[in-house]
Amino acid sequence: MRVGIDMVEHQDVQYKEERFIKRILSLKEYEIYSTFTNQKRRVEYLASRFACKEAIIKCLSKQVSMNFNDITILNKKNGAPYVLIHDKEVELQISLSHTDHYSIAVAILPSSDDGLE
Repeated sequence: MRVGIDMVEHQDVQYKEERFIKRILSLKEYEIYSTFTNQKRRVEYLASRFACKEAIIKCLSKQVSMNFNDITILNKKNGAPYVLIHDKEVELQISLSHTDHYSIAVAILPSSDDGLE
C-alpha cells in the first residue's frame, strides 16, 4: 500500500494569478472553478485540488511523469471524489477536507500496482 498526504494553507493560494491556477487545475476542473462566484469557495476548491494532487504525486512516488493539470479530481453524484490521470480513472482512494484556513488531502493506492494501466 502507498499513501500520500498534503495540506495547503488557503492564504498561500488566495491571491494567485490566473497562470498559476491554470497550471494547477485541469480543463474540467477549471470549468467548475469558473462557475463559483463566492471567493471563499474558489479558494477552498483550488487549495483542496492542489493538496490532493500533491498527495497523489507523493503516493505514486514519481512512478509516472505528469503535471498537475494532467490530474483531474471530480465528484460522483453522491459527492465522493475520484481521480482521472490523463483522462483515465485510476484506482486511488482519495479524501479531501478543509477548514476556514487549510485544505488537506490524502491519497491511498491499495496495492503495489501503480493503478495507472
